[in-house]
Parts: sequence; structure tokens; C-alpha cells
Amino acid sequence: MRPMLHNQEFKVYIITKGAVLRFLVIEIIIGTMTYSIAMKLFHNIILASVGGWVGTEGIKRLYAVSKIIGK
Repeated sequence: MRPMLHNQEFKVYIITKGAVLRFLVIEIIIGTMTYSIAMKLFHNIILASVGGWVGTEGIKRLYAVSKIIGK
């Protein structure tokens, strides 16, 4: 039997509409666009997948840097 803990925590995570929309735009729409562009450039599924990933991560990094500079 496990002993009862008296200091139990209850965590609530709030997901905002803006966070969901940002995820959809960045991950799905921009990811698809960068994949499509890379596929037309390289004609290779593996390189196009890498290009889609790099494009999406690049956009996220630019967004993070712009938030830091904007402060």
C-alpha cells in the first residue's frame, strides 16, 4: 500500500485560441508550403521533408528573435 501524500498538486493547463491558430498556421500551412517549395527544388522526398522542417523551424526562430528584439 502506498502512503497518502498530504501535499498533492493539481495542475491546469490552459490552451488559448491564439496558440492553436499559431500552431495551425506555422506547423501546417507554412510547413506544407516549405515542403512543396523544397520538393520542386530538389525532386527528392527526403530533402523536401528536411526543407519543410527547416523552413518551419526557421520561421519559429525568427518569431522568437523578433519578440526578444521587440522588447
